[in-house]
Amino acid sequence: MVEDSETVFFEKSNMAGWIYLSRPGRMNALSAQSVRDIWKQLARAEADPEVRALVFTGRGEAFCAGMDMAGLESANPMNARRRSREIQMLTCRIAELPLPTVAAVNGVAMGAGLEICLACDLVLASRAARFAFPEARLGMIPCGGGTQRLARLIGLRRARDMIFTGRIVDAEQAAKWGLANEVVEADELTGAVEALVGKLAMGGRVALYQAKRCLSHALDVELGRGLEFEAECFTTCFSSGEPAAALKRFAEREAEPPQPEGGEKAFPAEAREAATGQEPGEQAQDREEKAQAEEEVPEPDDAEDDIFE
Repeated sequence: MVEDSETVFFEKSNMAGWIYLSRPGRMNALSAQSVRDIWKQLARAEADPEVRALVFTGRGEAFCAGMDMAGLESANPMNARRRSREIQMLTCRIAELPLPTVAAVNGVAMGAGLEICLACDLVLASRAARFAFPEARLGMIPCGGGTQRLARLIGLRRARDMIFTGRIVDAEQAAKWGLANEVVEADELTGAVEALVGKLAMGGRVALYQAKRCLSHALDVELGRGLEFEAECFTTCFSSGEPAAALKRFAEREAEPPQPEGGEKAFPAEAREAATGQEPGEQAQDREEKAQAEEEVPEPDDAEDDIFE
């Protein structure tokens, strides 16, 4: 299923919803329309029970170069505040989405683009990926949650380095600092994301959401309150029915008798027939004839016993 707009391209593939930032001529910079289009697709993905994860990526050579600066040079303080709150609300919406979110960073991720990455649960980057907050060079600061999420993720020292200097961090360094979970070749990025989505889809939808809630609170509350919240989320999982179904499947697998290594059960019948060159069913017939032949072997009579007495 594909839905296209002027700034955002949405596609549902297997168990994932893909949101493509689609302004390649502007390096996928976020305009006001882009923000509205992303909001629309977030609601669409959340309402679709077949979507088990949501992926963000960019069309062309960039992931997202940041916020579109057109008209910002003449903005008054109130307009600037409104622009900041719009981006903050978007990144908070992404962070709080009940689905696992993945940023597939195919190129430059700067400013608001990096803030989208920080709001996602997981980040896979191609070797062409570059991460930066260049706002200070333009007389501004990151305004979509960047100062808060970056420091929590990579620490204050590194966050200061990136924000104060506008340092550009390549993919390998991003992985070392924790900005990215994995780095792959550019032509392997889609396949790596699809493999990751397959793993995410193995988890219960409610369970993954509750895990997100717990982890989001982990750095914001003291340990006692965090443990209490964890118990609450654990309890919520059992109201969904997911644990009962999963535990039943697990118990059924555990109850199955173990298969002997190298034994007949461990070697599929089709493979045995192919290895011996017999047609299907011939091996079973051979076993029956052999058993009958063994039953027909005559017992030694008394006369033969007397010879040896």
